[in-house]
Amino acid sequence: EKTYTLQLAKRVRNQLAARGAHVIMTRTGNQTVSLGARPEMATDNHADAFISFHYDSSPTNNLGSGFTTYYYHADTSLKLAQAINRHLVGLPLSNKGIDVGNFEVIRDNLRPALLLEMGYINTAKDFKAIKDPAYQNQIAKDITNGLSAYFQDK
Repeated sequence: EKTYTLQLAKRVRNQLAARGAHVIMTRTGNQTVSLGARPEMATDNHADAFISFHYDSSPTNNLGSGFTTYYYHADTSLKLAQAINRHLVGLPLSNKGIDVGNFEVIRDNLRPALLLEMGYINTAKDFKAIKDPAYQNQIAKDITNGLSAYFQDK
C-alpha cells in the first residue's frame, strides 16, 4: 500500500504545484510518520486542506471494490468531501460515495480533512487500476479540480 499511496500523493502534489499550490507532504520516501503526527503537521502549518491517501482491503480477496471519500467533522470537512467526491469521475472503479470515518488522521485534525480509500488492494480488478499510472493521473487531476472548486466556493 505505501508504495502506491506515495506514487499517488506525488502525482497529486505535482498537479497542485503546477497550479501554484503550496503542498506539504507527510512523507516523501520510505519513512514512517505516526498517525498522530499527521494531523499535528496540518495544524502546525495552517493547512487549507488535508488529504490522506489509502487503499482499502477486505477480509477476503476479491470481495471489495470501489473507492470511498471519508470525513469526520461535518462543520469543517463535509463540503471538502463533497467537492472532491463530485470530481472523482470517469474512473474504472465504482464510487462508493461519502461517509463518516472514525480515522485518527481526520478525527484528530483541526483542518478540513479527508481520508480517501481509492480502491481495494486485495481485489484483482482494483489492484490493476491502483498500479496503473493512468488511474493515478486521473485521480490527481480530479482531486486538483475538486480542490479548485472547493476553494472557489469558499
